[in-house]
Amino acid sequence: MSDKLNLSKIWISGSRGFIGMHLVSELAKFYSILCVSNRKDTENQDDQLIFVDFQNEISIRDAIEKYGVPDIFIHLGWGDVPNSHSEVHLKENVSQSKKLITELFKAGLAKFIFVGSMNEYGDRTGSLSEEMKPIGWLTNYTKGKIEVASFGFTKALEMNKKFIHIRLFYTYGPLGGSLTQDLYRSYKNKTSVSLGPCEHYRDYTYVFDIVKGIKLLCDVDESTTVNLGSGKAIQLKEFVSIFWNMLGGKSEMLHFGQKIVGKEQPQPYCYANLDKLQKLTGGWKPSTSLENGIKLTIEELDQIYAKTPNRI
Repeated sequence: MSDKLNLSKIWISGSRGFIGMHLVSELAKFYSILCVSNRKDTENQDDQLIFVDFQNEISIRDAIEKYGVPDIFIHLGWGDVPNSHSEVHLKENVSQSKKLITELFKAGLAKFIFVGSMNEYGDRTGSLSEEMKPIGWLTNYTKGKIEVASFGFTKALEMNKKFIHIRLFYTYGPLGGSLTQDLYRSYKNKTSVSLGPCEHYRDYTYVFDIVKGIKLLCDVDESTTVNLGSGKAIQLKEFVSIFWNMLGGKSEMLHFGQKIVGKEQPQPYCYANLDKLQKLTGGWKPSTSLENGIKLTIEELDQIYAKTPNRI
């Protein structure tokens, strides 16, 4: 028990999401973890999860008083992610994040890690490095992430704290969103798959590499923006085809070209420049190949499906 009490304390928001659940499992081996949620229905689910009203400064202060100020706060939580045009991104998400940053820094928090998005680069192409400013049209989701990052750096400078802004590229893995699960479900049910043109590009990284990267960035002792991705781009159509083929799906049951409803931020050929990530982490970068990551994803989906088919 005494060893556990001496561990550095990390609070994590968004801990029950795809990346969050893997991150908690890994960090709990090295840190004392407390998961915080602003969703009232998560209260009392387990002794590792507490409810905090991110919109209410008093609620944040009460949690700090009760559990003690953490050494690091990792902010993964972000509402209404599937709807990139939602006003929630510019209102509730921004307001809540600013209050967390302010109250935690005032209480003595040393380091706030904010998980942003590669979409903050906008329509840029090629190798994306951290000093680049966005160009082109941006979704509300992206605008919200940019605003919170700017606020975090300002507050950290004012209060002599550390603010780390991770620009996260695309993550895949077991239970990693609708695409891989839809493909897996269609394969199991022997049904056809109809997708859009899938002509855009993504820098895809296996979830356990992402978790490893976030863990290493917990040790960084400076305020900075850093990319976290694979450093490679693949057309979504190719990613889907590889995943489907590795499942054993028949090619004639995979259909591209369905009309997409609504405007989405373009995803041109671009990928993460990892120079800063390697500099900050002693030369580390994600190493799981796409093929091996997909293989591991399918194996884990098989295990989940065998126990609880309804989770897929």
